[in-house]
Amino acid sequence: MKNISLFLAFKYFRSRGNGFVSFHSSMAIFGIAIGVLILILVTSVMNGFQKELKERILETIPHASILGNIDLEEFEAVQEILYTNSEVIGAAPFIETQGLLSSGSFLKGVYIYGVVPEHENSVSTINEHIDSGAFDSLEEEAYNLVIGDILAYQLGIGVGDNVNVLVPDTGLGIAGIFPRTKKFVVSGIFSIGAPELDQSVAYMDIKNASKLLRMNRSISGVRIKYKDLFSSNNQVRSDVANVRIENNNSFTTTTWQQNYGTLFEAIQNERFLVALMLFMLIILSAYNLMSMLVMTVNEKKPQIAILMTMGATTRTVRNIFLIFGGMVGSLGILIGSLSGLLISTNFGSIINFLEKIFNTKFLQVYFIDYFPIDIRFEWITGICAMTFLFCLLFTIYPSRLASTVDPVEVLKYE
Repeated sequence: MKNISLFLAFKYFRSRGNGFVSFHSSMAIFGIAIGVLILILVTSVMNGFQKELKERILETIPHASILGNIDLEEFEAVQEILYTNSEVIGAAPFIETQGLLSSGSFLKGVYIYGVVPEHENSVSTINEHIDSGAFDSLEEEAYNLVIGDILAYQLGIGVGDNVNVLVPDTGLGIAGIFPRTKKFVVSGIFSIGAPELDQSVAYMDIKNASKLLRMNRSISGVRIKYKDLFSSNNQVRSDVANVRIENNNSFTTTTWQQNYGTLFEAIQNERFLVALMLFMLIILSAYNLMSMLVMTVNEKKPQIAILMTMGATTRTVRNIFLIFGGMVGSLGILIGSLSGLLISTNFGSIINFLEKIFNTKFLQVYFIDYFPIDIRFEWITGICAMTFLFCLLFTIYPSRLASTVDPVEVLKYE
């Protein structure tokens, strides 16, 4: 009787014909596999969105900014104060304004940032996303400009081409406010992969921006990058208080949460809720497994009764269906996880193929225009473990039902 439970479980698992598994078993396996596959795929996509938002966008923008009237010559003193905080990775001066870029008959509104490339690299990874040209080419004498690839395409320009920069004149004349304009040379094109930034941001040397806006070498503020971007709210409050001690000017602060915090939290919440809802598929599949086992118990009652008359204990009978359910669940999990990994790995190619067939762009209006995938094996392990646990839980009732079969009643009319 040592291996009788395993032997009979495998016998019930197999098909009576030439197939590997029985029809009822295959339906239960299919349901579990589909549930695991969808859950792995969807969580991988949601994790991908979170990763892309964090690594592509949140790493190219400052974690926090101190805004106020600061002279460019005063920046080094402010920087020294900020670096007394061990959580500060980098600090960079900047000038921010809105303007227009024109080339030929094309005109686009953009956010213009005046920066010092050496300092900007300490708070942003924009230099790592340069497709052509160089971010370090921003120099006062050259009047260079670095723009996004989508913006370059919309204006029909490339590296080495001229572009006119128009900003509102801060001076008020008799006829009102007129734009100031200056010709710049495109010296670099970046591609972050987020249309929101690639089509609406331009960088120039901070001294060029100061001249263009007549700011007399003053700056808009200081960008800061911290070791932990989620602590930026508390950190920047402490840092701005230290700056105020040395500088009597009034300052305000902004953080990445004001622009992207809601979106980041939405992705976090959606990932949890979607995973929770899709886990209902796993529960439904486990319930389908229980139904299949109950049907098998009812079908095999005469065999169970004969087995019990031959000396099989209730534990032996119970183990038969526990092992049977475990085999069905394990095979379904194996097929589902392998299929989920395969589809997740090639999901980008699948989506590109579907977009070509239907001639559409599925994510055209979102901050990322493609489906990012981040396969996390700890998530896959958790999904498989939880699925297997539910499969075992849902086999308890059928196995107990089989162990309560009364041989006398079943065989009375046989």
